[in-house]
Amino acid sequence: MKYLITESKLNSTIYDFIDNLFHDGKEIKMVKHTREDDDTLDDVEVPGAYDFFYEGSDDDLFHWTGRKYYDNPENSLNASKWLELAPVVEIVDYEKLRQLDAYFGHLWRPIFIQWFEDTFSLPIKTLE
Repeated sequence: MKYLITESKLNSTIYDFIDNLFHDGKEIKMVKHTREDDDTLDDVEVPGAYDFFYEGSDDDLFHWTGRKYYDNPENSLNASKWLELAPVVEIVDYEKLRQLDAYFGHLWRPIFIQWFEDTFSLPIKTLE
């Protein structure tokens, strides 16, 4: 038996799946990315970067980096390439990434971008 599903219904289903997968009944925290200062060993904010995680967890879900991050001389590793790609989101919860790929192939990627922008009010140009 064949089932027909409209593209908008499929996109809506994927969006809801992403929302349930990442919220998982928990609140996602967004904080400015920090690094350890070499001289003082204090945590120092890194401009143009955010980390996302569940409260009470040390494991990150995503990292968001904007143009300001790559425009910083301290982050100059291949900066010209990344300046063109920014803002960038990297999903670092690889189990959730595998689930999305297994269920939807690459169809989930543009829908994740929309979900992320809707949820956190940060733009994405590149999803890693």
